[in-house]
Amino acid sequence: MFGVLNQGWRKQRKSTWKLKYPVIGETRDADGHLWYVRQVRETKHGFDLLFGSPESRVQPLPTGLPRLIPTQALKDFWEAHKMLHDSTLFDLPAGRTTLKRARHRFGFHVGRDATSYWKKHIDDLRLLSASQVAAKHQINDCVIHEIRYKLLGKMTREMGWWREPRVINILLSPLTLREMGKKLGIGTSHAGRLRRRAQEEQASS
Repeated sequence: MFGVLNQGWRKQRKSTWKLKYPVIGETRDADGHLWYVRQVRETKHGFDLLFGSPESRVQPLPTGLPRLIPTQALKDFWEAHKMLHDSTLFDLPAGRTTLKRARHRFGFHVGRDATSYWKKHIDDLRLLSASQVAAKHQINDCVIHEIRYKLLGKMTREMGWWREPRVINILLSPLTLREMGKKLGIGTSHAGRLRRRAQEEQASS
């Protein structure tokens, strides 16, 4: 008797859940898996957060709220803003734990993402002031100080030292990079980067 009652209760709960969260469409997540969309929440960033249940769901009795669907639009948003702080990354109509779980699934990580990004823009950290880097990359200059110390350590020269007239004259001279490096006490690759920077600024002035 208990088993019959329990089965009826389960069917009623399942039916109630489906009535409360009916299927309103279908979509595929970033990996191409099919989901049944049961809820749509607008964001202020030009795309919607979708919630629902995966086609392959094996749990016979859905409970709680529909799950956040890890769509390509959500992944693209985080990819485009991965250098910004939590105020933007989590400025979405969903719980923080839910969003963190989705970010983990996509492979995003604030620390690793920042390190990877700045390694690609290491010359900006070496050659520009913190305020210039912040303006160029649209990020708080406090973050620039932290990441610069992490990747470059304590710098022995003041930022912008290469803009002194004496140094600029050397950088714009016909000297070879090796000769230039010896005069300035830097490596040839660094001298090459500084010369290109000096030439670019001369051309734009």
